[in-house]
Amino acid sequence: MEATKDMTHEKLYQKTTGFGIITYINKKINEGEKNRIGISIILITVGSMIASITAALAVDGKVNLFALIFACVTAMGANAVAISQRSFKTIAWAFIINILGNIILIFYLLM
Repeated sequence: MEATKDMTHEKLYQKTTGFGIITYINKKINEGEKNRIGISIILITVGSMIASITAALAVDGKVNLFALIFACVTAMGANAVAISQRSFKTIAWAFIINILGNIILIFYLLM
């Protein structure tokens, strides 16, 4: 009876701690920890490039102030996190938010 109770508790714990995609991303971040400097440089470059496209589209024609502010704040915030040498997990999540948010805004601004 005790073994069944332990197995049930373990299964419940696995279900509540594993959020699918977030767990997978965190696992990949932990695997990339040894290459954190190179990955951070690439993320700074790619994140700034995508944010600059968003900013350019935001001021094309009628100025979309929300998109412009979002692009600047997320890009500069993620760059500041990387330059200040925070933990690699913090750097990676800052750039995930930066890149995904700006890609969504690019599609919105092109419509």
